[in-house]
Amino acid sequence: MGQENILIVEDERIIAIDLQGRLTRFGYPKPVIATNGIDALKEIEIRKPDIILMDIMLSSGFDGIETANIINKKHNIPIIFLTAYSDEKTLERAKEAEPAAYLLKPFKERELFTTIEMALFKFKTDEKTKRQERWSAAILRSIGDGIIAINQSGNIDFLNPQAENILGVKQEDVKNLPLSDIFNPLDSVNKLPLDLPLNIPHSIQRVNYKNCVLLAKNGNAIHIEGSLSPIIDKFGNVEGKVVAFRDISQIQKLSETVSYQESHDALTGLMNRKGFTLKLNELSEEAKSGIKTHAFLYMDLDQFKVINDIYGHKAGDEMLLQTTETINSVVRSSDICARLGSDEFGIILEGAQLQHALFIGERLQSRLNENKIVHEKETFPITSSIGLVLIDEMAGDAQRILSNADEACSIAKDEGGKKIIVYNDDENLFAKRRGEMEWIPRLKKALKENQFELFYQPIVPVNNTNTLKKCEILIRLKNGDDYIPPSQFLPSAERYNLMPAIDRWVITESFKKFKQLKDVIAEGENPYMFSVNLSPEFLADEASYDFISYSLEEFDIPPSSICFEVTETAAISNIQSATDFIKKLKANGCFFALDDFGSGFSSFNYLKNLPVDYLKIDGIFVRDMDVDPVNRAMVQAINSLGQVIGLETIAEFVRNKDIIEHLREINVDYLQGYEVGKPQPLSKLIEELTT
Repeated sequence: MGQENILIVEDERIIAIDLQGRLTRFGYPKPVIATNGIDALKEIEIRKPDIILMDIMLSSGFDGIETANIINKKHNIPIIFLTAYSDEKTLERAKEAEPAAYLLKPFKERELFTTIEMALFKFKTDEKTKRQERWSAAILRSIGDGIIAINQSGNIDFLNPQAENILGVKQEDVKNLPLSDIFNPLDSVNKLPLDLPLNIPHSIQRVNYKNCVLLAKNGNAIHIEGSLSPIIDKFGNVEGKVVAFRDISQIQKLSETVSYQESHDALTGLMNRKGFTLKLNELSEEAKSGIKTHAFLYMDLDQFKVINDIYGHKAGDEMLLQTTETINSVVRSSDICARLGSDEFGIILEGAQLQHALFIGERLQSRLNENKIVHEKETFPITSSIGLVLIDEMAGDAQRILSNADEACSIAKDEGGKKIIVYNDDENLFAKRRGEMEWIPRLKKALKENQFELFYQPIVPVNNTNTLKKCEILIRLKNGDDYIPPSQFLPSAERYNLMPAIDRWVITESFKKFKQLKDVIAEGENPYMFSVNLSPEFLADEASYDFISYSLEEFDIPPSSICFEVTETAAISNIQSATDFIKKLKANGCFFALDDFGSGFSSFNYLKNLPVDYLKIDGIFVRDMDVDPVNRAMVQAINSLGQVIGLETIAEFVRNKDIIEHLREINVDYLQGYEVGKPQPLSKLIEELTT
């Protein structure tokens, strides 16, 4: 039996007390009695009853129906009408109060009990349902998805606020209208109406849809995605359907922006390498059928790096933008243009034969040369090297086409630039390049499996009074019991960007060996200075300084025991980055030598501004200076220049005693060459000192 509190509203006291007694016998707490409507309202405020038994015909004040209506406005309490009246007028009035039950007098005790219990049960069930409805309504109002409920006929029954906002309609205006009046999504690809199973009454499958466009009432095109789900009763019958959809226009716009950024260059607006490669793959597949031939121009700006390094990124960017503008003015709108690298551009001429492609390439070079860069009163022509590849049935995939075009472009650049080279698989020049490429897997394996060996060559002071033992660290590639000289494999490493990795290996191994020397000597200070070569690619890598600093600290190497050699060409071609790099390491205590001076740019102005300590005179002048007076004069001039600037000089390729005498007369500071010391394995030096 329940413990619900009951309020009896009955103006006949005898009946009220009788009811009170019966209910008490049923096990309910003793009910409170009110004899009129006003007292009933007061008792409700005090007692908070769970259910009210209300006589309809109260003798004073409000009758039972009027009292029930007042209660319903302020409270949520189930009311059972107890009355002897069942006429139609009374029943209609009673319905307005929405009673939980209507019990005619006289009634039996069991009938009263059953009615109360069922009224309480129904009330609690209804409350749960109403609570769930409130929660559902709140959720539907707050979620970001638009929700439309349709009945079995496909007509609109409900719209949540988000659906109203997206579609630009109000529920009251569209209720009972066909869904198609406000919701007609189209496939965003083919623009055909989306086929949703709205009119299949027994379809119980959830249907998801995406990539759709919806035209709202205000004419706006909205990108949407969503689902169609059936509303199923407890017997499994479909009562209606729910259309859920969300506005993804902003996401779509963002996705398109990201997609564009992924496939286009931020500076020039041209397609980038990734997007270009995908298109190149498509066209190469098409060309394999032999039906259509295309042409690919791979263009490199000849002086970009020099201008970018000397005059800054602003001048470099201006060159790239002018190049882009020129390309767009020369090619057709159907042609595909891309920025493939820092100063590299790719152009696919669709449907073009060789002669037409050559004409476009020459025209492009001519127009670029006319559009000069003006920066701080300096004027520079824009010259370019172009590699041309025909995309036909023999061209291969995108990677092969790019590689062949890059190879042809590199040859054009090596031959002085301002050229167009057509790739030809059979020419000796390209065969040589392929030979260089064959070194790459071998060099990668050598790095991975430690197949390189370090050699050292002494650098001897002319006056023999310096106790510092300088030596240049050289690299060899192991080949069984023999060694392959660097002249055979370093050109390939330079061309295919393996030099930074090789430089790191050399630095790490050199520092390890220096530490071993230090440990072997033990007492006193290590008298050796290692001179380590750095490539232009390593100099240009922003991480190189940190790598060297970390390695010096890791192996506990005194920075003053290390001299780094950079070639004149490497320093001048990346003047700003080279200068910054040298200054930072010199601040740590390292020394620098400018290698092969005289064979590169030979700009004395550059030399004056480079913060190096040693000047290495190129061996092409030294090796026969004993028989060639012109070369002797060159060596003397370079040596004098170095000493005026405050640099110590080192002569390379010293191959006999006569050369030594000439160098002593000229007052060169150091000698290096076979006459003073041949290259030997560095490990051998450590072994000799150990024994």
